Amino acid sequence: MRELIYLSESKLAQFRENERPRRRWRRRISELGATAPLGLGELQFTLADAPQGHPNLERVLRHLKSLTPKPAEYSEASPDAGQWVKFKTRMNYQIVRPTIRASDDNGEHFREHPIGQEAVVFWEPHSRLEPWSSSKPRLVLHGSPEHLLGLAAASSGPTDLSAPPSLGLGFMSLLYGMQLGMDPRLEEALGNLLNQLDGRFPPHAAGLFTGYARVTFGLEVPFSAGEGSAIVRTMVASPLYVEYAAA
Repeated sequence: MRELIYLSESKLAQFRENERPRRRWRRRISELGATAPLGLGELQFTLADAPQGHPNLERVLRHLKSLTPKPAEYSEASPDAGQWVKFKTRMNYQIVRPTIRASDDNGEHFREHPIGQEAVVFWEPHSRLEPWSSSKPRLVLHGSPEHLLGLAAASSGPTDLSAPPSLGLGFMSLLYGMQLGMDPRLEEALGNLLNQLDGRFPPHAAGLFTGYARVTFGLEVPFSAGEGSAIVRTMVASPLYVEYAAA
């Protein structure tokens, strides 16, 4: 039994069965929980075969584990775009929406305007006052809110992330996995995004999650606080699924 909170059916659809499945797609909901990081909740269920020749999650995982070489732990993998990695780490998650500050038609009043659709972000939290001290890269996952499951999808609304005008393109690249010519300011955009998230959601709210994800890109993100500065290796990836993990 898996406690899934995120499952990308679009990624499942990328895998094709050699034979037509004999059973129809169904979900058996066995238990509904009410606690999770940020109060979003959890859902337990199992998955049977998917329609139109798409395998279910268990079959896809068996396929991924049979690959040569096998998907590596994200902390040990090279940040090559497109490769599969597995992860088990503490993360916060939140539905977010990128905005940009702009003036009205008269040029007198400024307010935040959405510049893209909502996205869900999972990230390893950290204090904004200290550089990332771990030897492993920091993991950031981006996905679509429509793939959140159960109460995890019942958010009260997105958190707006204000993108400086020069970083709007970078925010969109990060949140939607868009390969926009690798914006030269992408590292700065990711640092800004993580700084906003860490400022709003404390590290102690993070849950222990595990799953598989496909690498979007690896970045070296500049960090500065007071007189201290550092370069933090960061892996940005798109998850196949995310589930609660046993400690």
